[in-house]
Amino acid sequence: MNLSVARFSPKRSPRILIAFLLTCLFLQEVLSMRLLNASSDETTHLPSGYSYLKTGQLRLNLQHPPFIKLLCGIPLLFLNPLLNLEDPAWKSDPPDEWRFGFYFLYMYGNDADKLLFWGRLPVVFLSLLLGIYVYRWAYELFGTFAGVMALFLYAFCPNILAHSRFVTMDLGLSCFFFMTLYYLWKFVREGRKRNLIATGISLGLALATKFSAIILLPILILLLALSTLWSPGNRTLSKEQKVKEKTKDILTLSGVFLSKNFYPRLKPFTLAYLIILATAGLVLYAVYFFPHDPLFYVKGMIRVNADHNPDYPAYLVGHFKKGGWWYYFLLAFLFKTPVPTLILLVLTLILLRRYPAKNWIDDAFLVLPIVIFMAFTCTFAHNLGIRYILPIYPLIFVFVSRLINFFFYHRLWGCFVGILLGFWYLITTVSIYPDYLAYFNELVGGPAQGYKYLDDSNIEWGQDLKRLKTYLDQHNISKIKLLYSWNASPDYYGIRWERLSKQDWQEKPSPGIYAINTHALIRGEFFAKTQGIHTDWLNRYKPIDRVGYGFYIFKFD
Repeated sequence: MNLSVARFSPKRSPRILIAFLLTCLFLQEVLSMRLLNASSDETTHLPSGYSYLKTGQLRLNLQHPPFIKLLCGIPLLFLNPLLNLEDPAWKSDPPDEWRFGFYFLYMYGNDADKLLFWGRLPVVFLSLLLGIYVYRWAYELFGTFAGVMALFLYAFCPNILAHSRFVTMDLGLSCFFFMTLYYLWKFVREGRKRNLIATGISLGLALATKFSAIILLPILILLLALSTLWSPGNRTLSKEQKVKEKTKDILTLSGVFLSKNFYPRLKPFTLAYLIILATAGLVLYAVYFFPHDPLFYVKGMIRVNADHNPDYPAYLVGHFKKGGWWYYFLLAFLFKTPVPTLILLVLTLILLRRYPAKNWIDDAFLVLPIVIFMAFTCTFAHNLGIRYILPIYPLIFVFVSRLINFFFYHRLWGCFVGILLGFWYLITTVSIYPDYLAYFNELVGGPAQGYKYLDDSNIEWGQDLKRLKTYLDQHNISKIKLLYSWNASPDYYGIRWERLSKQDWQEKPSPGIYAINTHALIRGEFFAKTQGIHTDWLNRYKPIDRVGYGFYIFKFD
């Protein structure tokens, strides 16, 4: 039974509820990010963006496109922090972006926390913009309540919250990736040129945010090709005819090209794609400060692995492997996606024929980008974090939002199931505050067990020094032995510490209180397995406490 959503859609959008959800999103991000010092990548991203604006030169961090860094650098113009262009790290060829960034934040007398707060706000606002589009697309597909459901799932997604508080590229890519697909879908349905231009602008911003946005180019070709098989007139076909057309035109690759509808529409299809590319190219050219080199973007893509060690062993479920696993991101998705979201996704796939979108092309615009982006990431991305597949989440939220009709149609138990899943989802997110980065679902035992399955930005990114200082003050600990494997400054936050000696780390710890960051402890497992040294502390010793999920505290007498 295909239930119309119109009966559940009020004439006016529930603006108060939408504003409430966006406010919840904003408050979770802003209140939690004030507790966090610079994550690893922020040490170079924020200073790089500020240097672009102050000097007009793209010299630092060329392995990533500049747009998010530029955007986050804008608030710093009003703060006018010191940018020491006499620093040898700036003058060297190539410049030492990590050293320069560290000195910019912690050694020039700048207020690092103030710079980070204002520099992160543009990413927060991009998350709000993306939330509006998530609501909008779900609303236009399945009705008002579906839009609210999609926005609720988005606003309380731990993975979205985790990466919308840092000066990094992943949330920005998710935003512009989603907007590109949305405006192309609008163009296919309405044929308005303004939607085509908006598609090109969004594509340009996506490409100027992260190089992995290049996968949008074949995705847009495929969606445009499929759109030649669809027209508003197809809505009048019977159910049997629609099934027959789908089988012919979708499930067989030749159907796309043999369809009688394809070749007469090839010219407008090609023209539309060229307009998108031309618009995106102009945006990209402007963001890169109008370079003279026509190969500027290609050269940037070549540099994308500049920071990556090809011999770096990836980590998954207690094992280390050079080069990683092709299925890494599939398992990361399974481990770090809230169980209610997984249930909704499975339920949607089961009930897809009963609660379809109005037209098959609508579902194609949601499903194909998810599948292609996931396959692309599994094939090419380094096994470092679920943030690399962050763009699929907003599409999933829109896709599953149709289930609001299922919950409404089955009045009693359907509403009960919907409320139960919603409450479970809400509690999941509220209980992990502010450690969204370390979220793991109940299938693997929750966040406390996360270090057994994944590492790096899946758990901690060096962002918990401020909270470590608070912990030390609360427990009257004057000095610690510290192992901190990231690039922020413990001294800046007033932590009195001494570096862990080789003997303490690899042989027998001397008396004292130790703070070891989680990523270092996981890497200690690797050294223990490969070199036979005693760095597997979580197996050998029992910590006395934990600071968030970023540091474990040990005490030896």
